[in-house]
Amino acid sequence: MEGCFWKILLVVGALTIGGTSTLAHKPLTYDEAVDLAVSIYNSKSGEDSLYRLLEAVPPSEWDPLSESNQDLNFTIKETVCQVAEERSLEECDFQEDGVVMECTGYYFFGETPPVLVLTCEAVGEEEEAEQQQEEGNGEEAEKEEKDEDKKDQPRRVKRFKKFFKKLKKSVKKHVKKFFKKPKVIGVSIPF
Repeated sequence: MEGCFWKILLVVGALTIGGTSTLAHKPLTYDEAVDLAVSIYNSKSGEDSLYRLLEAVPPSEWDPLSESNQDLNFTIKETVCQVAEERSLEECDFQEDGVVMECTGYYFFGETPPVLVLTCEAVGEEEEAEQQQEEGNGEEAEKEEKDEDKKDQPRRVKRFKKFFKKLKKSVKKHVKKFFKKPKVIGVSIPF
């Protein structure tokens, strides 16, 4: 009987020393999670250049011990280093006119292993194109208005034409936004 007691005590002790963590993942601080997300983006995005963290603001509700979903929001910028060089990001300076990407990520810690879904979109390209298009359209609109004024059309017809031109521009803008494809990366993370 005494031998059985010691065997049970030995097994319980071994389990205690080995650790029986209730967490399915290694606890991550927000900074560690963002660093991991940037690293995953660089390895899975298919880009030629490496990207480095430009800005990250941790949410107030980040809980490193949570098993629920956690949100990430950060900005990365293209560096002078190439992916093939396999250099540390600290050695890489930002490109002067490098692409800036806004990224949103979700860690799903309830999964085994945990899963990260990351979406990154280029910032500024769309806005610049829209500004150039609006400037060009503004000049065209002025010319068209002058031409219409020369013609003796009823005022109501002019207003309808102007309204439908604005509507057409708005629809084109929203369709372009809808079909613009951001990069989406999904991976499972072995801890």
